[in-house]
Amino acid sequence: MKVLLHQEWDGVQKLSRNWNSLLVNSSSDTIFLTWEWIESWWKNYGSNRPLFVLSAWDGDSLEGLAPFYADNVSRWGSQCRLLRLIGDGSRDSDYLDCIAKSGRENEVVLAFAQFLESRRNDWDGLEFHGTPESSPCLRALLNYATEKSWRFSSEPIPCVTLPLPHDWNDYLKLLKPRFRTKLRSTLSHLEEKIGALPSRCQDVSDVEQWLPVLFDLHTRRWQTQNKPGVFRDLAKQNFYRDVSQAALSRGWLAFHRLDWGNRPLAMQFGFVYGNRFFLLQEGYDPEFEVVRPGMALRGWLMRHWIEAGIAEYDFLAGTAPYKLDWGGQLKQSLRFTLAPSWRAAWISFGQERAREKTREAISSLIPESVLTWRRKRNAPRRPNPALALSTNGHHVSLKRRIAAALYTTPLGALGRTVASGYELNPSRQLHRRTVPICHIFIFHRVNDDFDPFLPAVPIAAFRKQMEFLKKNFPIVSLDEIASGQLVPNGEKYSVAITFDDGYRDNFLHAFPVLKALGMPATIFLTTGCVESCEPPWYDQISWAFKLTTEPRLSLGLPNVPDASIETRTERLQVMARILGWLRGLDTEERLRMSGRIVEVLSVPTRLSGPNPMLNWDEVRQMSKQNITFGAHTVTHPALSKISAIQLKTEIVGSKTKIEEKLQLPARHFAYPFGQPFDISSEAKQAVQQAGFSSAVTTVWGFNRSGDDLFELKRFSPRFNPWDFDPGTFALMLDWYRLSGLHPGPTTPQETVVS
Repeated sequence: MKVLLHQEWDGVQKLSRNWNSLLVNSSSDTIFLTWEWIESWWKNYGSNRPLFVLSAWDGDSLEGLAPFYADNVSRWGSQCRLLRLIGDGSRDSDYLDCIAKSGRENEVVLAFAQFLESRRNDWDGLEFHGTPESSPCLRALLNYATEKSWRFSSEPIPCVTLPLPHDWNDYLKLLKPRFRTKLRSTLSHLEEKIGALPSRCQDVSDVEQWLPVLFDLHTRRWQTQNKPGVFRDLAKQNFYRDVSQAALSRGWLAFHRLDWGNRPLAMQFGFVYGNRFFLLQEGYDPEFEVVRPGMALRGWLMRHWIEAGIAEYDFLAGTAPYKLDWGGQLKQSLRFTLAPSWRAAWISFGQERAREKTREAISSLIPESVLTWRRKRNAPRRPNPALALSTNGHHVSLKRRIAAALYTTPLGALGRTVASGYELNPSRQLHRRTVPICHIFIFHRVNDDFDPFLPAVPIAAFRKQMEFLKKNFPIVSLDEIASGQLVPNGEKYSVAITFDDGYRDNFLHAFPVLKALGMPATIFLTTGCVESCEPPWYDQISWAFKLTTEPRLSLGLPNVPDASIETRTERLQVMARILGWLRGLDTEERLRMSGRIVEVLSVPTRLSGPNPMLNWDEVRQMSKQNITFGAHTVTHPALSKISAIQLKTEIVGSKTKIEEKLQLPARHFAYPFGQPFDISSEAKQAVQQAGFSSAVTTVWGFNRSGDDLFELKRFSPRFNPWDFDPGTFALMLDWYRLSGLHPGPTTPQETVVS
C-alpha cells in the first residue's frame, strides 16, 4: 500500500473527489470528517498551520486518509511538533479519526505508521482528540505503538447520545415523570397558546439571515451566567456560515428556529447525517424563559426526528445534566497522545501529568472547608437580573447602602422601636404615637423571572420580607381588620398581607412561605381570568410590547402621540403610558383599542405565558391553609368607567363565583387599579350592597381605627432593583412609619395595574 504526503491545500483538494465515498465506507463516518466540514474548517482556522495530510492507495483506489496538520507546542521552555487532525483546536469538532475502508483498518494504519516512522524528523507526537474509544483505527495504532514501545497517554471525553425509539410515546416512557410532565406541558403551550411551529432553514438567504440571530441568542443566553458564549470569535462565525452553506447543498443542514410572531425565541443548529442527528449549538431568548422556548424547540424536534425515522440523537461531547434529562446515554471518546521518544512524551503529556499530580498533592493538604469556599468563590455567579433589567437608571447613594447595611445590626432593633412608638407631626417634631396603625401590604407576582414587562418580587426576597414581618410585628387578617381588630394586644403597628389578580406563582412560590410561617393572607381573584386560565387584559398588552419587533408605535390618534419603541427602555416607557390610557377607556372602547395596538405591534392576538393564573383546585388547597379569597371583579375594569348594570355583573359575579367554587363566603373586595379616579361612589355602594365586609384600594397609607372599611389603604415599599435587600426593607418600613408616606400615585399613567 502506497502512502502519499500532501502539504499543500491544492493537493488535498484533489482528494475531495473520493473523500466522502471513502468516508461512508469506513467505520469513522461522521459529519465532522466529511470533505465539506474539513474544507470549511481549514478555510477559517487553517492559516499558519502546516498541512501534513496522508493518503493511502492500493493502486488507483483511495483506501485511507489521515488528515493531519502540524502544531508547534512550547511548554516549559521545550518545543515539540504534534500532528493533530484537521478540526481539532477550535472546539467545533467531535469524533475525529483517521479514515480507512472498513475491513482494511490494520493495513491502512500500518502503512501510515511506517510512513511516519520514516519521517521522524518532521514530527514528535500524534494527538487524537475526541476519537471514539471503539475506533478500529485507534486500536490498530495503539497495537503498533505498543509493539514499537512508543509512549502514550489517554484521557476520557464523555459524550451523550440517545438511540431514538420508533414511537414518540415510547420515548416519553424513557423520561423521568416530572421531566415528562414538564415537556408535555411545554409542547402543549407551544402548540395551543403560542400557536407557532418551528421552521427549517431552506436556502442560502436563510443561512445569512438566521446565523446572526443564532449568534445573538446563544450569546445572550450565556451572558445570564456571566459567560461570553462561543460566537465572539469572527473566525467561528465565518466557519458556521461556510459549513452551513456546504451542508445545505448536500441536504445535511438541520437548522431550525422557533418564532412567536416576528420575535425569534429559540434556535437549534445541527446536522442530519447518516440517519443520525448531531446537535451542535442552541440558543434562546432569556427574556422569554417563562415559556421555555429552548425546551419547546428541542422537544418538538425530538418528536419530529422520531417520526422521520432518525435512529440516533447525538448530544456530542459533555455530560451537562440536561442531556441526561432528555434520556441521553453515556458513551466515551478519548484524547489520545502518542510519542515515540521520551523527550517528546514529556513535552506532549508528561508535564500535564506532572502538573495534575502536583495539583492533587496540594489539594490533599488543603482543608475541605477551604476547598469548598474556593469552589463557591470560583463558581460562575448569575448576574443580578433585576439590576440588569432595570430601566430607571437609579444609582443608589453610598450613604443609603451603608445605612441599609447598618440596619441589619442592633441599630435596626432600635429603629423599629422608635418608628413603632413615635411619629413626626406635620411640623416634623417627634412625638409619641397615640393611634395604632395597620399596614396592608399588596403583592401581585412572586417569581424569579426578573421580567421588567411583568414585574414580580423575587422568591428569596419575598421569603426574607415575610420572615422579617413575622419576627417583628403582629400579623392580622382582613377578617380581623373588618371586625375592628386592626392592631391586637396593645401594639402600635400591625401588618396584613394581600395579593391581587390570582397569579399561579402565588400558589407555587408565595403560599409555601406563608404556610411555613403560619401567616394569614388574602388573595383577590379576577375570576374571569381564573376560569379561562388567560391573563388579564393589561398583561396581554404587556406581552405585546415584550414581543414586538416594531421600531415605532403609531396609532394615528391625537391623544396618543407616535413613539419610538426600538429599545427595551422605550418599550417599557411607552407600554406604561398606553396601559394608563387604556385604563381610562370604557370596556368596549378598551377592547377595540387593545386589538388595534396588538395589530400595530405586529404580534399574535393571543399572548400569554404558561399557566399564568391560579386554578380552582389550587385555590381550594390554599383556602384550607389560612389563605382567604376575596373578589377582584370578573374582567378587571376600572369601575368608574362602566355602567350600573356592568358594576353588578363584575362585583356580584366575582363574589358569586368564588362562593360557588369554595363553598365559603367571599367577604372582601379589591377595587381594580384602586385609585380614587378608578372608584366611583356608585361602585363603592355596589360593593357594600353585594354584602362585602371590606374593600381595599391602592391608595398609599396606613389604616387606623375608625377608618372607612370600604376604602382601606394598601402599599408595599417601592424598590429599586438593589432594594430587595433585608436591611433596606427594614429601613424603609421604619422611615414610612416614622415620617409618613411619600405621595402615592395620582393619575392613571402613574399606576398601571392592581
